[in-house]
Amino acid sequence: MLVISAKSGQLGNRLLLSAHFMAFASENNLTVLNPAFEEYADFFNSTSQDFLCCYPSTRFSISGNKLLRKYYYKINRYLAESGRFNTIEIKRNQPFNWSNSSITKELKPESINFFQGWVFRDGWFVNDISNLQKHGEKIRAYFQPLKKYQLNVAKLISNIRSQTDVLIGVHIRHGDYQKHQNGRYFYLVENYLKVMESAQMLFPNKKVTFLICSNQKQNDEYFQHLSYVYGNNHIIEDMYSLAECDYIIGPPSSYSMWASFYGERPLYMIKNVNKTLKIEDFVHFYQWQGVCYYNEDWSKSFWEWTH
Repeated sequence: MLVISAKSGQLGNRLLLSAHFMAFASENNLTVLNPAFEEYADFFNSTSQDFLCCYPSTRFSISGNKLLRKYYYKINRYLAESGRFNTIEIKRNQPFNWSNSSITKELKPESINFFQGWVFRDGWFVNDISNLQKHGEKIRAYFQPLKKYQLNVAKLISNIRSQTDVLIGVHIRHGDYQKHQNGRYFYLVENYLKVMESAQMLFPNKKVTFLICSNQKQNDEYFQHLSYVYGNNHIIEDMYSLAECDYIIGPPSSYSMWASFYGERPLYMIKNVNKTLKIEDFVHFYQWQGVCYYNEDWSKSFWEWTH
């Protein structure tokens, strides 16, 4: 049994982390418990009906609530640090993958294995993408949002598609990105506009509409010369609306990467705002490659995408 006993990042990171544990578990006939998914469990069909957040799903499960999930997480943190069970600490000095010999040596398949540490971050999972692709259908089924979110997404996308030829999702990550890694991936709206205009030119004989999803309210005046629609401003609905677009644009972020994985849609991660886009710059999730630049000051470590 594998237990994700420590939280890492926000929604996108938690989903990617869960997905890679699930793929590994599927390959090795193991079970995953995910108490660290606490804050997001109520958004999804499988986890909302099972406070243990167990994969594979069990036939007999108990629905959770915020208080129950909170205690469930705290108990697992206590057990992970108690020394009574096998606890594997993921170090940050190299990208983590399941083929790492030190990890497989520490794992005890017949016992409870608690995992803590950042585990997956940005591109740290690229060496394990093949398993994620192999088990992608089961993982996507497990992380279907609740019906009400699905219906809201379907309504939004249907309305847009009835009036356009090409739908491009744009993830404008402001807010926390102003300080994240000293603002490395914080782009002004003017920068996003350059990328959007370049993307529009890829489809000269078609109407292109942009679905804009952001964690900060944007000024309509910037987008008046484009065909655009805002997302529903809901953390789940925006992510899964991006997954329904033909193409996705955004800064390096696990949020848009999950949308790319879930919807099997090509993503362009912005690194150079002045770049003239080509259609091949939009890359499917399973094609991502990159290099990790490690720094003793973890906040200065970063993953450079190379496709």
